[in-house]
Amino acid sequence: MPFEIVLLLLLIAGVALIGLALSGYGSPDRSHEKPPRMPGHDIEEQLKRRDEQA
Repeated sequence: MPFEIVLLLLLIAGVALIGLALSGYGSPDRSHEKPPRMPGHDIEEQLKRRDEQA
């Protein structure tokens, strides 16, 4: 098999895998879940709680 054909097949397989990864096919649907809480992003909630307690 010529080297160019092998290279072309590898390129096509790579593009297909990248497309599959970007599409999210096969991953669970988590759109109904709340987004994860990131550290340091709950400042507004802490201030609100502090105002309610005072």
